Amino acid sequence: MAEILGVGITHYPPLLGYPKTYANLLRGISHSHLVPEDMRKPENWPKGMQEEWEDEAAQAEMHQLRHKTALKEVRKVIDDFAPDAILMFGDDQYENFKEDIIPPFNMYCMDEFPARPFTFINSVDNIWGVDPGHTFNVPGAGKLARELANEVISRHYPIAYSYKYANHPTLSHAFSNAMVFLDWEQEGWPYPIIPVSVNCYGKGVVSTRGGAAHLFDKRPDSEKDDYLDRPGPAGPTPRSCFQLGETIGEVLRDRPERFVVMASSGWSHAFLTEKNHWLYPDRDFDRARFEELNAGNQRLWPELENDAIDDAGCQEFKNWICLSGVVPDTKADIIDYLETWIFNSQKCFAVFRP
Repeated sequence: MAEILGVGITHYPPLLGYPKTYANLLRGISHSHLVPEDMRKPENWPKGMQEEWEDEAAQAEMHQLRHKTALKEVRKVIDDFAPDAILMFGDDQYENFKEDIIPPFNMYCMDEFPARPFTFINSVDNIWGVDPGHTFNVPGAGKLARELANEVISRHYPIAYSYKYANHPTLSHAFSNAMVFLDWEQEGWPYPIIPVSVNCYGKGVVSTRGGAAHLFDKRPDSEKDDYLDRPGPAGPTPRSCFQLGETIGEVLRDRPERFVVMASSGWSHAFLTEKNHWLYPDRDFDRARFEELNAGNQRLWPELENDAIDDAGCQEFKNWICLSGVVPDTKADIIDYLETWIFNSQKCFAVFRP
């Protein structure tokens, strides 16, 4: 019977660069034509947001320090566990999931994953100090992934799988960023991965181009495409995410290998939270989920509804719901929980020990 270590981290893209850039997304979004004029002025923001903004430099430095400290601890836990493979849940933001096909979930069965994460910030001013086009290879467990996909399907959960990328030339960012952050000091990454992409963005994966494109599209409705620029079908429900995790957990426990199962994502995202004018995340929604996690009550998560998750801008939390299905009754050890107003999303670091 396999041992399973659960891990939850963030793949926060600005962390690839330096703290002085962390609030740049907020700066850009504040100029969107969809943001009300009065909310573009910091004096009209919530008090806590104003205070964080006024202390931006120090807050950003602390944000990075807490990330580094938590990631270092997670890496040590993984190293001590010495897994045979790491199965990772991560969102696909209009990378491989595009107009040609958008499955709810897809397992990649590949022996190697070229990664080029630093193009996101397009600067040598990054934490590895490399050229933005720097590419490195992450080992994959392709044949093992193929066996797992077959076993999941045989248990009546019809997951999609791929032997190559559909639309994105390198490992998508939810996975490649995690590899950078867990190898911050470039000591090497020896563990083969099995990425499982989740269509977290659902209705907006195409119309938002997997991000904030909707906030800067000034075309009148008459010029918009009836498919590409409109909400699409929903993404997988929280219950289906949990059930996928349950099925994968059953499959893994019937095998002899040692597995880490990881969720890679932030929680509520400002640029997805319309009710907050896309400026700050839904801190209350995230705090409620954190309290459930801290109490070992992640079995409540499949009761969430897509509409509530979309309203909170917390689409990426579905990766954590997938993870919770694998370890539904294991109480998490919380390493850190970072709340923020100005750095786009809450971040949680936790491990679920076997």
